[in-house]
Amino acid sequence: MEKLAGFIHSHSRLIIVMVILLNLVALASFYRFSLDTDFLSFFSGGNPEAQEFDQLKEKYDTGDTISILIEDDSSLLDAENLRNVFGLKQEISGIEGVSLVQSFLPSEVLTGGDQITVDEQFIDQNPDSLSDFIQNQYFLADHFLSPDERVGIIVATLEVDADAGKVVDLLKDIKDSQEALDLSLTGDEVIKDTLWHSLLKVLLLLPCAVLLILLVFFAILRNIKYVILSFIPAAFAALWTFGAIFWSGKELDMVTVISPIFIIVIGCAFGLHYISHFIENSHRYSDRRELISQTLQMAGVPIAIAALTTMAGFTSLTWTDLDPLRDMGIFVAVGVGFAGIISLIFVPAVLCRVKKLPSTSSRAKTSRLSKIVLAASRQRAMIIGVFLAIVIAGAVFIPQIGVISDQLMFFKDDSEIRQNFTVVEENFGDASPLIGEIVCESPETALSDSEYAAEVLSIEREMENLPGIKSVFSIFDMLQGVNRMMTGTDAYPENPQMVLAMLGQATDPGMWISGDGVRVTIKTQDFESDEMDELEAFVDDEPGVRAVSGMPLLLDEMNTMMVRTQVQSLGLAFALIFIMLLITLRKFRGALVGLLPVGITIVAVLGMLSITNFNLNIMTATLSAICVGAGVDYSVHVISGIHYFRKQGQGRREAVDSMISSVSMPILGDALGITIGLSVLFFSPLKLHMQAATIMWVAMIVAAAAALLVIPLFYAGRDRGQKEHEED
Repeated sequence: MEKLAGFIHSHSRLIIVMVILLNLVALASFYRFSLDTDFLSFFSGGNPEAQEFDQLKEKYDTGDTISILIEDDSSLLDAENLRNVFGLKQEISGIEGVSLVQSFLPSEVLTGGDQITVDEQFIDQNPDSLSDFIQNQYFLADHFLSPDERVGIIVATLEVDADAGKVVDLLKDIKDSQEALDLSLTGDEVIKDTLWHSLLKVLLLLPCAVLLILLVFFAILRNIKYVILSFIPAAFAALWTFGAIFWSGKELDMVTVISPIFIIVIGCAFGLHYISHFIENSHRYSDRRELISQTLQMAGVPIAIAALTTMAGFTSLTWTDLDPLRDMGIFVAVGVGFAGIISLIFVPAVLCRVKKLPSTSSRAKTSRLSKIVLAASRQRAMIIGVFLAIVIAGAVFIPQIGVISDQLMFFKDDSEIRQNFTVVEENFGDASPLIGEIVCESPETALSDSEYAAEVLSIEREMENLPGIKSVFSIFDMLQGVNRMMTGTDAYPENPQMVLAMLGQATDPGMWISGDGVRVTIKTQDFESDEMDELEAFVDDEPGVRAVSGMPLLLDEMNTMMVRTQVQSLGLAFALIFIMLLITLRKFRGALVGLLPVGITIVAVLGMLSITNFNLNIMTATLSAICVGAGVDYSVHVISGIHYFRKQGQGRREAVDSMISSVSMPILGDALGITIGLSVLFFSPLKLHMQAATIMWVAMIVAAAAALLVIPLFYAGRDRGQKEHEED
């Protein structure tokens, strides 16, 4: 460390210039800023479920659907409402990228055996007969109109290669310009659009989080210059990580967008530890080079070890099959490395160039904080009791933790988008329908075969009897419905010529049939993981059904992979961290003890998830990685501090007390600063970020307390009248 201090002191100006240039390079990358809210981006190219979903959409040349929810206090079949709905359909049909528009308002009606086109003139002249036709004859009315006629939907099907974002923007313009009816948008693309804007709002909250962290640091350090220097490693590392993401051609997604939070959490600890020890030594050494050298000897090794072990923990995420999680593991590991380098090189370089160091005469707050921790550390029975209770509670509740696969899990219960989706699901089934395929070697011939049609319709009705399935619809249902309108009989048409005539009137039959199959649309309701398992079991056992896919099933697959990944990565992280601690500390006992705060923190967080019914999802499962990062960081500083003072000739109890006096302030200051700063996430429009803030409170406080109170139990012993110079 003495050689490093000499290099920094001699080349401080060059180091500062290099860091400024790297900041400019990172800032330049923001012209490539982009957010990706597509759930399919979570799957690697070889994932069979994601491939199946894409193949079905391409095979039937059909994209996602967007449902426009219509609500009114009066019947939607009133003459004025019929005119408004007709105008809406016309506007939506004119949007580029929309291939099909369906609603409870038919394109044609049957009157006296004749087919009459429904247009504005027909509605003006025949509102009552049109309303009667919809109520009593139109076979699709139940799919788009509620029984009380006050809630309806218009379903816009997009082309496969449509610019979905542009379509959503145009639909939002139509919604905002409509005054006669209350309109809302639902569907997967609407979720993506809402998430995109919500993520932007979250990024705007980060400056507020930073301000709160700085205020907490100021309450501890009592000097604005030292506060800024302690935060610089976190800030610059987060900036450089953004640069690494954007320059690599990656987009920010729902996982990588929180990468700066991880880096700020860990980077703040590095900077605060260095500055705290620098202030502590500033009263002992007047020579600036010696001051830098002694501070590096005290804090340099712990910061380097903490950075390396934390990087190892996040690197374990690279073994996952989920691309965004793998990216986050890589970029956070890189960012933590940046924070460590900046803390050990740039911050000392800046301190070398400061002509007059700020005054640090007031340390009363630090002393009081240290005395509280010192007093608590002597309550051996209480420490064991409290943390044992945490572990036992976690062991009891963790088996009860659940996994949710709701695509609306990101949004708060009272959010507008969740309420809109609930209305659609209650009346018409989930706004994100599943897509399936029934095996059919020659669909065009099969459509004219009433016996084969009966077999297909029987399979569909069996599927509808499954829990969570509201309706199943195919071109066979459409032909049967048209036949019912024309003949009054609820049966599939037996006349092949009639079938051909009906197909000739159908809009784009290629959306429904292919060379070897027939597409079915499956609407779900209260579709949970258990219901998904039953549907998948039905598909496996039914030879007539080739495939069923859709966003709910993909989300369930994603969360299953996420949980499996977390179990694997946590095990790998523990192994890697243990090896790193063993190599750096060179003590088997120290390496094992260093893992204790990590394990206790993970148990506390998972137990809290179960108790609060937060469940496991893409966000809460990911945040377990920060438990590893924070826990091992604090452990390293505590163990290294004890070893440092033991080398100074102090006894066990004395070394523990000196460590607590030295590191309790930066550890607790970092924990409180981060938790208070990230409390701004409680104001995020996304439910998952509120959960993340709660997890951070539990993780940081438990990790800090476990490191400061549990680890000393293994090192503090009774001095027998002499100082023990050997290490444990």
